[in-house]
Amino acid sequence: MDNDLVKQLGYANLDTRLKRISDKMSHSLRAMYRDLDMDTEPNWYLVLWIVNNQPNVSVMEIAKRLKFTHQSVMTMTNKMINKGYLKSEKDFIDKRKTIFKLTQKAEDSLPLFTQIWEIGKKVTLELLNENTEIMKHLEQLEINLEKASFGERIANELTSDKK
Repeated sequence: MDNDLVKQLGYANLDTRLKRISDKMSHSLRAMYRDLDMDTEPNWYLVLWIVNNQPNVSVMEIAKRLKFTHQSVMTMTNKMINKGYLKSEKDFIDKRKTIFKLTQKAEDSLPLFTQIWEIGKKVTLELLNENTEIMKHLEQLEINLEKASFGERIANELTSDKK
C-alpha cells in the first residue's frame, strides 16, 4: 500500500501535489545550474526571455505578463541584478517606472540558457508521456481561480451552509 498521504487525498489536495511537483523540478534545476557553475535560479529564464524580447520593459509589464505580483517580480529582478544578469534604470518619461535591460553577462549566457530551455521543453514533454492534456485542465483551473479564489470559494460555502 502506498503510504503517500498527498496521493491518497487525491484531487482534494491538488495545491500540495502541484507544489510538490514544482519543488522537485525546481530543486533538480538548481542542482543542475550549480553543476554547470551557473549562478541562476530556475524561474529567471522567464524574466530573461521577456527582457531579451522587450528591452526597457517595466516591473509592472513583467508582472502582468507572468501574472506574478509586483513584489515577487521586484524580489526576482533584484536578485538578478545582484548576480549581474539585469541592469535597471528609471524610465526616461515616467521616473516612477523601473525598466530593465540585459547585461553583457546575460547576453553571453543566452545561448546556453536557450539550449537548456529547449531541452527542458523536450524533457517536460517526455515527463508527460507526450500527453499535454494537463495544460487544458491547468488553463481552466487558472480561469476559474481568476473568477473567485480558492479561499473565497470555501468562505462562500461556509457562509451559505450557515444560512
